Amino acid sequence: MTNAYGAGTDQGAGQDGTGNRDRDGGTVLRTHATAVLVTGSALLAVPLALALHTAACGTLPPVLAPLVPYAPLLWPLAAAVAAGAAYTAVRCARTGRSPAVAPPAAPAPVPPDPAELPAAADHFTGRAVETDTVLRMVRVGHRAIAVTGAPGSGKSALAVRLAHELRPLFPDGRLYADLGGGRGEPPAPSAVLAGLLAALGAPAEERSGTGAALAARFRGRTAGRRILLLLDDAADAAQARALLPAGAHCLTLITSRDTLRDLPEAAPVALGPLTEPDALALLSAVAGPGRTTAETDHARSAVHACGLLPLAVRIAAGGQRSRPTGQIPVLAGRLAAERDRLHHLRMDDLAVRAAFEAAYAALGADDRALLRVLGACPAARVTVRIAAAAAADDPAGARSGLDRLADAQLARPAGPDAYGLHDLVRLLAAERLDHETAPADRRAVLERILTAYTEDASAHGGGAWGAPEQHAVPHLVRTAVREGLHAHAHALALAADPWLAGRPGQSPRVAMWAAVLDAARRSGEQGWTAHAMRGLGSAYAHEGQLDRAVDHLGMAATLQRHAAVRAEHITTRRLLGTVLRGAGRYEEALRELSTALEGCRAANDTVGEAEVLHGLGVLHLDRRRPDEAIDCLERALPVLARHTGDTAGPADVRRHLGTAYAQAGGFVPAERHLRAALALYRRYGLPAGEGWTLCELGRLEERRGSYGEGAELHRAALAAFEAAGLGAGVAAAAEAVGDNLLVQGDQLGADEQYRRAAAVHRLLGDHVREAEVRRKLGS
Repeated sequence: MTNAYGAGTDQGAGQDGTGNRDRDGGTVLRTHATAVLVTGSALLAVPLALALHTAACGTLPPVLAPLVPYAPLLWPLAAAVAAGAAYTAVRCARTGRSPAVAPPAAPAPVPPDPAELPAAADHFTGRAVETDTVLRMVRVGHRAIAVTGAPGSGKSALAVRLAHELRPLFPDGRLYADLGGGRGEPPAPSAVLAGLLAALGAPAEERSGTGAALAARFRGRTAGRRILLLLDDAADAAQARALLPAGAHCLTLITSRDTLRDLPEAAPVALGPLTEPDALALLSAVAGPGRTTAETDHARSAVHACGLLPLAVRIAAGGQRSRPTGQIPVLAGRLAAERDRLHHLRMDDLAVRAAFEAAYAALGADDRALLRVLGACPAARVTVRIAAAAAADDPAGARSGLDRLADAQLARPAGPDAYGLHDLVRLLAAERLDHETAPADRRAVLERILTAYTEDASAHGGGAWGAPEQHAVPHLVRTAVREGLHAHAHALALAADPWLAGRPGQSPRVAMWAAVLDAARRSGEQGWTAHAMRGLGSAYAHEGQLDRAVDHLGMAATLQRHAAVRAEHITTRRLLGTVLRGAGRYEEALRELSTALEGCRAANDTVGEAEVLHGLGVLHLDRRRPDEAIDCLERALPVLARHTGDTAGPADVRRHLGTAYAQAGGFVPAERHLRAALALYRRYGLPAGEGWTLCELGRLEERRGSYGEGAELHRAALAAFEAAGLGAGVAAAAEAVGDNLLVQGDQLGADEQYRRAAAVHRLLGDHVREAEVRRKLGS
């Protein structure tokens, strides 16, 4: 046998098949017998010498004179000693035992070198920034590092990979402990410490006792050693703190869903979702080579449906390995349906829902209730005010609850008064709301959320809103219509529409007004129908679908002809005139705008009159009448600048004034107005207006003969339109670049831009413009 340190034992002597151990044993016995005989002889020589001295001299040596009375006993004593020595020697020789002598001291045991790390995850992808951060922390001497993040964010995979990479720096051992925080079953620190002490070679008696005693022993065994300890899935800071080693050269890596803000000993490293390229790389690596290369758009949709969460991407990709190639589009389509997404994100014993449900179960009752009602908010970001309305709580209470959700990695701060919610967390919250809340209570939650959004839009014009609200508001309107809350849906659509009209991409706005139109038809509200028609017409106009815009605005104007609110009819006529002008139907546009102007003057609506004058000025521009355009625009500018808080209005007027002056040959005032408009658009984040202004500046440079500068401005306009998601602008800028390159003699470059413009016009359904651009190809 072999003992714990690799040394052989004595058991089974003489059975090794060689006879060496028998020979060695006999030699030892003979050596022991000889030693005993020699010792006995030496002892016997003393009394013999005394006896001879006595026989010769008649007395004992002087030094032994006190023993004279006992002289008769010396001979029997000598005989006894000799006999005893002889007997002991013979006995040892016969029994094979050595005399009872103290055994040599055992060498001190060498502490074991534990290597308990789990295997590193396959297909580990991304996390380059976080890896560099941890390695830098190790280099500067941090003794504890906490990797925290939401369930499924890949904390353990990163920590294990880093622990393997750091192995050469910790030759005295790598320890691992699963602390079970995510499962809601954290073991007692004393049990974990007992396991760690066992791995370090501590005897059984050292592995029992109170938690404090075990912690002290663990610190003692790690002091002065280079040990790496991985504490995986810590429940909280208190659990992790009790397990920290004492060695100045030890390193502890901790993973936790908790932020561990109460563990200042550990330097924090927070994990968020993967980047899109890393998520795509992980999808490709796990699904198998060649499965995503030709299906990049579908793969991108799939990883975004997974929220760019490593666990979700792994599960989605793992389900594709056993399927034929070409299944990524099917996967993307399956994950597109929000209500079934969590159901599809499971494989064998892995499930995204289980990871989030464990975190949900660990919350207190109040926090679970808050998370549930947030499931009714479709936005990836919620303000404290919206959360308070959803929970029927005051803002202070809602903020505290959101902070606790952030500590549990189920929410994250997203501004001074806003918190972000991961899409998959929101879907779990919506499921819990459906399963744990009565229908009447769910309806009340939705009503409170709709009211809060409507008040925000009415009072602040959506000033603090962004991309999340652009999709959330139309979704809320559609949900309200589906739940029969038609009045709430109509009110929110009306309040939010001016803000949505200025956002890039109008598809959500189209969907919103289509839902309101459906509600209007169900309820028979003619006024709602007119509002929906006007909203749809405006959205289609922003998308460049002018024919559809004219149809919807025309129907809205007809419905509002006898409306009680005259201003609404005037607004619709003005919008219709603007769209007719864009469609090249100038006479019809002039008639509609003139009618709207008369209505504004009759109602003493100076702001409305200025807006109509702006529309007339643009119409005169299109008709190549710059002087009339300048007259209308100069009259509109001071009124709009003075009476409207809408920065787009004055900026638009300045842009069109710049174009009008350029047509009239006044390049200096033209550039002044265009530069002023560009500054306003950029200041307030209006990329569509920025694109149109850059196009006008490009044309101005071309009139001056600076075609190179003009081409650069047109390309900048193209980039702005792409950022705005405005197809009509992309087509116009691409055509402008093509015209510029054609003048400079670059036919191939011009044709490339013309083809791009024609393709966009085709997508927008503007076949007239498509044909006009295609006629330029090869010209």
